[in-house]
Amino acid sequence: MKNPGLIKTFIAATVIPPHRVVALAAGDNEVALATDVAGPLLGTSAEPREVAAGGRIDVTFNGIEEVEAGAAIAKGAKLTVDTQGRVVTSAVGTDNIIGRALTAANAAGDIISIEIDKE
Repeated sequence: MKNPGLIKTFIAATVIPPHRVVALAAGDNEVALATDVAGPLLGTSAEPREVAAGGRIDVTFNGIEEVEAGAAIAKGAKLTVDTQGRVVTSAVGTDNIIGRALTAANAAGDIISIEIDKE
């Protein structure tokens, strides 16, 4: 169940599917799909559908959000991103963390609840 906290509207620099993690993009007030575990993770897309490049997108910075899993995930796992902006279990201590899984994912494509808690 969603319980978003702080939400801000940005412009999508790239196509952003629903339920994905985003990062700041080069342009002012722009975000892009987060695809790098070493890059800073900003928040999650709060949009129920895909946002085209140039479109407005609401980004959730904290709270509880629903995101798409990129693999099986155990409840309580610390989460980072895969190359498609989906959440996956963090493999090493140097990964940037977007939050913690509140529900488990059985496979890639599952929508799970996470607590956004960036480290």
